[in-house]
Amino acid sequence: MTLEHPEGLRDKQMRERRARILAAAQQLIRVTGGTGLSMRALADKAEVSLATPYNLFGSKGAVLLALQLGALEKLEQAMDELSIRDPIEQVLEVAELGARIYTGDPSFWRPLMQAHWLAKGAINDSPLHPRIVALWHRSLEAGVRAGRLVAEANPEFVARHLVICFYGVLVLWVQGNLDGDGFRAHVLYGFVLAMLGVASPAARAKLMKRLFELQRELPRQDGGPDAAPAVISRPDA
Repeated sequence: MTLEHPEGLRDKQMRERRARILAAAQQLIRVTGGTGLSMRALADKAEVSLATPYNLFGSKGAVLLALQLGALEKLEQAMDELSIRDPIEQVLEVAELGARIYTGDPSFWRPLMQAHWLAKGAINDSPLHPRIVALWHRSLEAGVRAGRLVAEANPEFVARHLVICFYGVLVLWVQGNLDGDGFRAHVLYGFVLAMLGVASPAARAKLMKRLFELQRELPRQDGGPDAAPAVISRPDA
């Protein structure tokens, strides 16, 4: 029987306490509908001493930032695990996963992201953080190499544009202007439009088909998520 090294045991216990604190913060945000939780309430919920959240995170703001980064970490892991060979499909798959992460837990993500945008210092005050841009940068580079995107396309600039698109739709959802289906449809529609702008001729047909499919899912601007979709006719109709 082998005994775990004391340093390894301490690291494991620290990770477990950290996870408990983050889980407790999530529960408190869902229950209260806001991020005004105190460190004492957080410690009580996580069943740790009051000093523990301060020792592991330093401040409530750091706890909230760690929660925000949870979505990014899930997307980074998904990008590493994706087996889809077509780089364009990888771009769209990660975008759809991002939409599912946020809309799958609205009572947590809506108040958290509202607090995120009101706070200063959150991920360098910009969604264009290198880690976020990198979610799609690598696939876009692969798309250029594979001839799925035109050689003139700048993967970094296209990735930045995709991030801006995603965050724009996220704002609308956080504000309650879109439901979960609307979030997904608008994100994917914006991404497909962006991909069409840099897609090679061989990749355009599949993207155009996806574009028209998504158009049928988009809600009308003035009718809410239950209104009939606004459909644009095909150019050759």
